[in-house]
Amino acid sequence: MGRIAEALKKAEQERQARLADVVVDSAGGSTQPAQKPATTWPDDAREAGEPLPLREGMNEALVAYYDCSSLVSEQYRSLRTRLLSLNQYNEHAVLAVTSSVPAEGKTITAVNLAFTLGEIRHFNVLLVDADFRRSSLARVLNLPKSPGLAELLAGKANYTEVIQKTPVPNLHFIAAGNLNGRSAPELLGAVTARPVFRWFESQYNFTIVDTPPATTVTDAGVIGQHCSGVIMVIRMHRTPEPLTKRAVRLLQANNIPITGCVLVGRTERGAGYGYRYNYYRYYNYGADKTPR
Repeated sequence: MGRIAEALKKAEQERQARLADVVVDSAGGSTQPAQKPATTWPDDAREAGEPLPLREGMNEALVAYYDCSSLVSEQYRSLRTRLLSLNQYNEHAVLAVTSSVPAEGKTITAVNLAFTLGEIRHFNVLLVDADFRRSSLARVLNLPKSPGLAELLAGKANYTEVIQKTPVPNLHFIAAGNLNGRSAPELLGAVTARPVFRWFESQYNFTIVDTPPATTVTDAGVIGQHCSGVIMVIRMHRTPEPLTKRAVRLLQANNIPITGCVLVGRTERGAGYGYRYNYYRYYNYGADKTPR
């Protein structure tokens, strides 16, 4: 627990140090940002609790980036704190994010969680789109769709070619890429898959992997075997309970650790940016199901 507290304390110290960069103009009495090398994220407007303007092409549902002081962002930080508390030895973790059926909010959960983890500046964080059939993270971030994970698994590209920068300096992204006629199970089951995921684990404190729904295709079960654990996303008042139980059974049948469950779907007026997945609660499925 000491390491968790230390990580959170260091993140707060970094935030306060950036706030100290704001100086008062003695002539007009207005505040102006002190000179610094380059524009970084979060910037002064964000540190002051003000929502950031929309970036061209980047989806407004990225509330953890656009509005760090919102209730939604705080709920993501609660999820982050819970994940850190489960990882008492500060080991690197590869976490898959899945759901029972489509349209439950798993992709938005994955990307916002990754951005929230990126707030801890001494962490290296990687976001990976492994949903080959309905890949959307590249569109959400307004980044190239390929080359990506598919080319990496097929040996058609190397890590340098597929890793992309994001607005967060310590958060990187790998798109799904192009299957080029090969099937998703073929690529994910190839001998190259495990070394790729182990490389992610060796290089990044947290790797967040967006996967297809667990009950629709077998991809989530295959990907989960390469991960430290799986986070299940369940949309309130929408996801049928039998399908949720089925998804859990499928993952457990493949001996995949279920790190926990995130409930989404409770709306709040005034959340901003049209964001609807603004209530998150974390449930652990067992003390032995912790990230490696």
